[in-house]
Amino acid sequence: MNKAFVLILSFFFIASIFLGNKLHQDIEKFQRYKLAYTSELNFENSLLDVAGYLDSSSWNKAQENAKEARKKSILAKQSANFYGAITGVFILIFGLFFFFIYQKNKIYFTQFGVVILSCSLVLLGIGITMPFIEIGAYMRDLNVGGIKTFDGKMYFFYQCKSVLGLISTLFQSNNLIVGIAILLFSVLNPLLKLSLYFIYLISNSLSKQERLIKVITFIGKYSMADVYVAACFLAFLSFSNLNTGVKTESSTLLGLYFFLGYCILSIASHYFIVKKQSFLNHDEGSILDKK
Repeated sequence: MNKAFVLILSFFFIASIFLGNKLHQDIEKFQRYKLAYTSELNFENSLLDVAGYLDSSSWNKAQENAKEARKKSILAKQSANFYGAITGVFILIFGLFFFFIYQKNKIYFTQFGVVILSCSLVLLGIGITMPFIEIGAYMRDLNVGGIKTFDGKMYFFYQCKSVLGLISTLFQSNNLIVGIAILLFSVLNPLLKLSLYFIYLISNSLSKQERLIKVITFIGKYSMADVYVAACFLAFLSFSNLNTGVKTESSTLLGLYFFLGYCILSIASHYFIVKKQSFLNHDEGSILDKK
């Protein structure tokens, strides 16, 4: 790999880290303000507030605070979506640029494979650290025994989690089996697979390539990326359509779409492994440096 290619690749990672950092800052603000919004309207604080039954000013104050927090959460989410769109377009343009020059025979097959793996790694990193779904349960205009009516929404439950956040919560609640399973199949397995893909593409040792392809084939059987994404969508759809007295709300967030992008590129990455393996089987001992 020539110096120019390495420099461009370095710029890609530096720019991705910068955009990812801005994205995380905004999404953290969104989480903080959205949690403040739902906390102000939390049913435990309100129902157990005896003074609130006699004087509605405390509930009105909570609604005012919640309204301000909601406005800030909306602005933070809009900013996060903006940087998310920029990051996604940046990765897309970077990949398409190299695809174009690869088609023009300006770069080698191995180099284009490394570009795809680099895009996959960035998408995976953002996908597992960003919240992928938010869910909440609330009642509107809750009446308590005909004594008091709490106008507006009152929240019973709200969660906004990333993959890593979910794993941390599972470990803290002693759900070790589920936490370890998600950690292995949604974090460690994809990272290991991308690392092995990268080593396989740049390796010049035939014996090392043979060992690597065996490991890649083995861990590929336990990849849960597609199952994970499908499960997130199913959870979103099922939670949105619960027929209970409590109203529910849920929405997918940026983390899910970045992880979905990783899944797509991960499949594309496998193409380069298969193509190189096919070439080596056809012409044993040679190194694939051409299209």
